[in-house]
Amino acid sequence: MWITEALAGMGEDGRTLVTKSSFRILHTLYTLGPSAEPNLTVLWSEKLPEAFKRYAARVSCDTDAIQYENDDLMRPIYGDDYAIACCVSAMRVGKDMQFFGARANLAKLLLMSLNGGKDERYGIQVAPAGEGFTGEYLDYDQVTKLMDIYRPWLAKTYVTAMNMIHYMHDKYAYEKTQMALHDTNVHRYMAFGIAGLSVLADSLSAIRYAKVKAIRDESGIIKDFEIEGEYPAYGNDDDRVDLIAKEQVELFYKELKKSPPTAARSTRSPF
Repeated sequence: MWITEALAGMGEDGRTLVTKSSFRILHTLYTLGPSAEPNLTVLWSEKLPEAFKRYAARVSCDTDAIQYENDDLMRPIYGDDYAIACCVSAMRVGKDMQFFGARANLAKLLLMSLNGGKDERYGIQVAPAGEGFTGEYLDYDQVTKLMDIYRPWLAKTYVTAMNMIHYMHDKYAYEKTQMALHDTNVHRYMAFGIAGLSVLADSLSAIRYAKVKAIRDESGIIKDFEIEGEYPAYGNDDDRVDLIAKEQVELFYKELKKSPPTAARSTRSPF
């Protein structure tokens, strides 16, 4: 099960939704320790009780195991009776559900673009065959053009895989007990995700602002890199690399929009 426990937030009438149990649940990070699931998410508002904000901040510093989302941003859209589905997506409780599964690895997209669609680990042709990068030092413009070639293939493959996953999900309805708690005419979202964005941003930043030498194996596949010089790293509030990440997200988002996710149109009864 992928479970996200949403804590705190504010009511639409101005009251806080923080309870004693909100403190207790965060305290489990000390008594039980952090774990993969459930993901503990605090719905953050500037109007939360000061004592809770301070406690949540302290637990964050001690455990590195709390996720925060902006309740002030989401409450006007979803109301105050919403939860977080899977990882980050807001869902109105009992009224919305989400098709989601896995993520597209954009760092892997970069590697496959450099190697003409071949997997750098096993050497097998996964994406359509292409020339790949043939030089010694990676050139930013050439590398991004190669990614432009392989991005449509990845987006189409991703959407196709998602449709297959959720066709079978609906066929066997293995979550039908949970779906019975939803409204009959539930709103279905189709959600996609990206993995490796920070790795991709750092890699492209290094190519653009430093010198990156491609290291090849005996068959010519690029398997490693040598970096000469300094480059701005993602996560340090530096627009030089942050704008690279922003551009790559926008490019992949636009490519996904070209492949309509038909699974989200399913009308099968959840019961």
